[in-house]
Amino acid sequence: MRFGLAIAFVTLVGCGPGFRVDAPHDFVSLDDSVTHGRGYALRATSADGVVMGVRTLDNDRHGSTDFWVEAIRNRLRRDQGYALVSESDVRAATGEAGHQLRFGHDDGGHPYTYWVTVFVTHDRIYVVEAGGRRDRFEPATGAVETSIGTFAIE
Repeated sequence: MRFGLAIAFVTLVGCGPGFRVDAPHDFVSLDDSVTHGRGYALRATSADGVVMGVRTLDNDRHGSTDFWVEAIRNRLRRDQGYALVSESDVRAATGEAGHQLRFGHDDGGHPYTYWVTVFVTHDRIYVVEAGGRRDRFEPATGAVETSIGTFAIE
């Protein structure tokens, strides 16, 4: 997963299924073969390889936010070797409670940053992801935080 430098914001390809989000201006949306073929409702990248994406999943079993956050935390830490750096409660622009996990991971001799922000409704799970090589992600941190802050459930 790769991410980059972003400063201004525009709406990212409009909307996905049941949500709206603004992405950093310096990002371009990826086409459907990259987006939907990998389970993303929406995906964009910067020229430096910083990536943002949104996955939407059915919550058929009506799992709680706590359940899904724990499942994601366990999978990334135990199964994929990510180190949990921090986590915090967040809110969607439309007021729904969510939770953000921030991870670090080394790959190919480079440290990477990977953020997962989760919003859960009775019927849907929204996973907002952002990540990339740490030296490229750090200058974009404020822009990525602002972008995630625009996430709205419709």
